[in-house]
Amino acid sequence: MTTTKKTLIAALLSATAIVGGVAAMSAPAHAGSIKNGSPVDLTIGGHVNRAVLLVDDGNETSYRHVDNENDSTIIFFEAEGKVNAEITIGAAFAAKMRSNASNEVSATAESAGSGQFEHDQSDIYVSHARFGTLTMGEGSMASDAISEVDLSGTGVAGYSSIGDMAGGFAFVNSATGVRSTATIGGTADNLDGLDAGDRLMYETPSFNGFSLATSTTSGAVDAVVRYAGDFGGVAVEAAAGWYNNSSNANNDDAFEDGVSGSVSALFGNGVNVTFAAGTKSAATQGRDDPMFYYGKLGYIAKLNS
Repeated sequence: MTTTKKTLIAALLSATAIVGGVAAMSAPAHAGSIKNGSPVDLTIGGHVNRAVLLVDDGNETSYRHVDNENDSTIIFFEAEGKVNAEITIGAAFAAKMRSNASNEVSATAESAGSGQFEHDQSDIYVSHARFGTLTMGEGSMASDAISEVDLSGTGVAGYSSIGDMAGGFAFVNSATGVRSTATIGGTADNLDGLDAGDRLMYETPSFNGFSLATSTTSGAVDAVVRYAGDFGGVAVEAAAGWYNNSSNANNDDAFEDGVSGSVSALFGNGVNVTFAAGTKSAATQGRDDPMFYYGKLGYIAKLNS
């Protein structure tokens, strides 16, 4: 190994090691890069996403100050450096602050969550320009968010995971006024693949807009195809994948495998269309296999032009 490569790897490890030391720093910008003559770029960023939630369940009206689960408050650190013209190595760490998460508060619970940072991501990767990227550590599985492709620009207000906003609120019997044990979040699932885990993941480079990815963790595996391209001025993004959780001893989702996908198109005039769907097989004998469909029609305009 050359001296330059040794220095690069050492600098990368040093950059990831100081994450805890710089976590107390605050900056208004979403992201900023620190280099200081090192062969590694350290990017620090994040955002605060607070909201006021107003819910009328037919019985009473509730106001809640929440952290928006559609895109939770987060701080992240990313270190990256080039070994040569084709190979890049990097590491990422992220933590979320879900104080009063919008999917957990309810009519009977004004507060939820620990109010402390929660570990969200810590992984390392090696990327080759021609052969793809290999990632190891905790983070999103390859199929995570495959039913959440959305070019409307309104995902922070609402997207296919409708339970992320007011998901803890229960349905109310209109005749008796009694709250059910069924909640919005408990009855709505966008079947968005496997979420996050300590995984090994491989992603191919993009070929004419198409890319493939697969990942595995304890007892779970998935495979995904994604697309991003342009057709005559119409931007199109799509994702579809298969995921299996049947061998996971900690599987608390009561399913074995599933197939989900989504597609979104943004026209030059601002009109946008999004569609998502999915199904998965129930692990419990006799239960129906859940299915979900979601659609969105939107329009993007510059009102001050």
